[in-house]
Amino acid sequence: MRLPPSSEKRRRPTAMSTRHTAQSGTDFAIKLSELCRRLDVKQRDVRYVLQHGMVPDGVAEDPGQGNHRTFNAEQAFWLAIVIKLKAAGLKPRQAAEIADWSRRLKGLTRNLNWDWNFSPFDGALHTQQKWVIEVGDGSCVRILTDANPSRRGLQDETGWVSLSSRMQNVEFIPVVTIQVNLSQLARALTK
Repeated sequence: MRLPPSSEKRRRPTAMSTRHTAQSGTDFAIKLSELCRRLDVKQRDVRYVLQHGMVPDGVAEDPGQGNHRTFNAEQAFWLAIVIKLKAAGLKPRQAAEIADWSRRLKGLTRNLNWDWNFSPFDGALHTQQKWVIEVGDGSCVRILTDANPSRRGLQDETGWVSLSSRMQNVEFIPVVTIQVNLSQLARALTK
C-alpha cells in the first residue's frame, strides 16, 4: 500500500470497461459505484476505508472534487479483500495488511503454474479452482486451494503465517477463523 501525493494527475477511463487485449490479457477499469454494486457493499463503507488511508497502490487518496475513482483489476481486488475483511470485523489497517500479504498468491498460481489464468494482482481474474485466504484469530493467515495437481480437495498450501513476524507458525491452532473466497470475489468483480 503506497499513498501517492493527492496532486498526482492520472488519466482515468470515462466508463467501466472490460476488454481483452493481446498484450495485457485484460484491460479492466471499474468505477467505485460499480465496484460497490458488484460486491454488494455500501459506498460509504468503501469511502470510509479510502479516507482512512487504506488506498490501493496507484490510486490517489483524494481524487479531488468531481473526479470519480476508477480502479484497475489489481486495485479493485485488493480493495475488495479489505472491504470484505472489514465487514467481517477486522480493523481496516489489519485488513489492508492481509490484502498486501495475499499478493503471494502469484507464487502458487503463476510461478508453480497451478492456475495461470488466476493472478488477481496481475489483473488475471479468471479461475475454475477454489482459492481462499484464511485468517486465524486475527494474527495469522494462510492460503487454501484445490488447484494443487498433486493433491485433491481444498488444501493448506502455505501453513499459518504470522502477520507480525511474516514467519510460518507451525504450532498455531486458531480458535476463530475468517475466510475470504478469492475465487468468488474475482467472479463478483467480473460479472
